[in-house]
Amino acid sequence: MVDSADKDQKTEEATSKRLADARQEGQMPVSRELATWFMFIAMLSVVAWFGPVLGEKMTVSMRVFLEAPHQLSLEDGGLQNVLIGVFVAVALPATIIYGLFWASSILGTMIQTGFDINPTLVKLDVTKLIALKGFKSLFSMNSFAELAKGFAKMVVMGYVAYIVLVPVFSHLPSLVDVPLLQGLAFLHDQIFHIIAVLMLIITAIAIGDTLYVRYTYFKGLRMTKQEVKDENKQMEGDPMIKGRLRRIRLEKARQRMMSNVPGADVVITNPTHYAVAMKYDNQKMVAPIVVAKGTDKIAARIRDLAEESGVPLVSNPTLARALYDTVDVDEAITPEHYRAVAEIISYVYKLKKKAN
Repeated sequence: MVDSADKDQKTEEATSKRLADARQEGQMPVSRELATWFMFIAMLSVVAWFGPVLGEKMTVSMRVFLEAPHQLSLEDGGLQNVLIGVFVAVALPATIIYGLFWASSILGTMIQTGFDINPTLVKLDVTKLIALKGFKSLFSMNSFAELAKGFAKMVVMGYVAYIVLVPVFSHLPSLVDVPLLQGLAFLHDQIFHIIAVLMLIITAIAIGDTLYVRYTYFKGLRMTKQEVKDENKQMEGDPMIKGRLRRIRLEKARQRMMSNVPGADVVITNPTHYAVAMKYDNQKMVAPIVVAKGTDKIAARIRDLAEESGVPLVSNPTLARALYDTVDVDEAITPEHYRAVAEIISYVYKLKKKAN
């Protein structure tokens, strides 16, 4: 009941993170029937292209057995030489065919996994070796489903192969009176025909199984609304923690800004709600730079620090508001404020000269 309720609640499609985690763990939608389809393609290619060549090579090598066995000399290693010749003639094509089958099976799986080789999949998992767990997995619903699919596939393919082969059986007695190469050519055509028919069935099975595997895979990875929320919270961070970190960063930035006030040349105020501290060095700077700014309590703190440090305070409400709105901390003032700021800095420099 609990499992059923959990499944009913999993209405949300898997997130990209969920899919990536599943892929990292080796969970991928892989259809065995699609891999089998690739093997049948390889088999069809072998029969179509390599079959006649391989049959001719075997015929030439074994002609002495089939047409003139009485001429075979068993002395001085004659039989051994013939067997070696047959083996050499057949071994290389057979190796190529086997390699083609093996490569096609691997290709059929790799295409489905996006050519992704996960090293975690080859690690030894001791828990999988426990007899009880192995026994349970043997009789799981997935195992029964795979067994049923395999049995149904064997029945269908066996029945189709039987229907196709029945007409062939009636021609077999007549092959005794035809030349060997002609008989092999007939068998080659019939084998190719059988594989081609089975190929159509395997294609339908592979398409259906691939769709079914992908459907069950993505269905199994579905998430509840709460799981999606928890994952988003984990990815983006807890809002409370993010808010606290943001406040910490702002406080540190404010402390750094306040430390710049004692070194400023002037603080422009409105005079109560705004305060903008500026510094200018005509040897290093193109234009004055805002080193601190703030409103209300921060503005009051800037004014207090300026008074404690002997930085002149100049009341200019319009300019203070304009600089606060248009210039960020550690940035130079914009050209439209050059004249007004230049007059204030010139006034401050005159005050410093009189004081000295």
